[in-house]
Formats: sequence, structure tokens, C-alpha cells
Amino acid sequence: MSKTSVSNETSSMLCLWVEPWGTDHWMRPGGEFTVVTETEAEESPFNVVVHGQGITVWVNSGNDAEVFDKNGGRVPCGHQRPAEGGL
Repeated sequence: MSKTSVSNETSSMLCLWVEPWGTDHWMRPGGEFTVVTETEAEESPFNVVVHGQGITVWVNSGNDAEVFDKNGGRVPCGHQRPAEGGL
């Protein structure tokens, strides 16, 4: 199992996309999410890209991935997604 954590140290909502599935998971300021996959760490399971619209974590395996908050709760796709035009 491999994990990578992403935190939002900005004062705004920040989107974490998990690819290649295109799921979006929105973090409030101070939030932290962990992306978990069954791939072994030696297999270079993740690439992390920071861009103007948020952060993308690419999962480099055929294994599925899940996102969890800092309390261990599962974070589904669309979590805390702002209303249209609400950013």
C-alpha cells in the first residue's frame, strides 16, 4: 500500500484531482487529504502536479485509489465542491 498526503496551506478552497479517474476533492484552508493505493512504494505510484487550478495526483498503476481526510474518514468525489461560480 502506498500513500501520499496533500495539504492546503492557502487561505482559499483548493481542489485535489485524482487521475486518471478525474475525481475532485475540495479542501478548505488548513485541510489535509491522503491518497491511498494498493501499489507498492517501490513502483513509483504517484506523480504530484501543482497548477493554477489546484493539485493533481496521478496514480501510476492500474490499481484504484481512495482519498481520506486527516481523521481517516473517506472523502468521496465532489467533497465540499463549491456551487457553480462559488470560488
